[in-house]
This record gives sequence, structure tokens and C-alpha cells, in this order.
Amino acid sequence: QGVSSAASDVYKRQSYTGWINGMRFLIRREAPEEGDAFFHAWVWPGPLIFSLTDDSLKTDFTAPFTNEGKQQVVDWINAQYEDHPEKWSHEKKNLY
Repeated sequence: QGVSSAASDVYKRQSYTGWINGMRFLIRREAPEEGDAFFHAWVWPGPLIFSLTDDSLKTDFTAPFTNEGKQQVVDWINAQYEDHPEKWSHEKKNLY
């Protein structure tokens, strides 16, 4: 279980989103005009998508846009899931 590091070239073209038992995540490549590209990752409690979730519920992480950086992002997402189980409730939540 957890996030696979196999989705390598996907990040160059688009965002990568997923769900692990109540925890949603988003990984995106960001390329500033100056400086090197980097991975930007977020986790937040479901069920809502990123754009509909209050920013105060999101936690983010950045790493260099390299194979090592990709592994750092994967490890961080897996650690967020394992270290904060109280955030990822397996029970249904009311949306209102």
C-alpha cells in the first residue's frame, strides 16, 4: 500500500492525484521563471477535491524535481498517512 514511485514521466506533463483510505494527495511539478523545477505535494482529509478543500486542512511539501526528490515526496506522503491516522477518518463524513 502507499504511493508508488513508478509514475515518473507523468509529473512532467500533469498533476498526479490519489487517495489512501481517507487521505487525498496531489503532486505537481512547478517551474518558476528563475531557479529549478520542483515537486510540490499536498495531503488533506477527503472526501473533497483539492480546489474545494479549505487551505487550512492542507499540508504541503516540496522537493527537487529529480528521482531523489520524487522518492522524498513518496516517502513524505506515506509518512503523513502513517503518522497522522486521526486525520484520515475511515468513517463517512457529513459534507454540511
